[in-house]
Amino acid sequence: MKKVILAFTTLAIAGASVSTASAGGCHGSSSCGNGWYTAAAVLGGVTAGLVVGQALTPRPAYYPAPAPVYYAAPTRVVYATPAPVVYAAPAPVVVYRPPVYVAQPVVSFGFGYYGHRHGCR
Repeated sequence: MKKVILAFTTLAIAGASVSTASAGGCHGSSSCGNGWYTAAAVLGGVTAGLVVGQALTPRPAYYPAPAPVYYAAPTRVVYATPAPVVYAAPAPVVVYRPPVYVAQPVVSFGFGYYGHRHGCR
């Protein structure tokens, strides 16, 4: 906007300094004006046009953004590994036989021969 006004002002001042041909014999006399009146009229017209143009432009509509929605962070699921399965052999079965008792051997020896006894009577 400021650039547009500056451009028109510059053009108006440049246009005012250019000599113009006019009918009626007003060549630089003080009663007819020297071009500054024309520059001021052009600049005033441009400014009035910009003001009216700005007044007639529709204003931008502002819509509020919806409120942000926060979701809870998903819980981390950790799967535990199952306990290892250990297969154990059954306990050994021990079968005992009943004990066998054997009498001690009897060792005996004697002196003599058959039919004869030693000893007292």
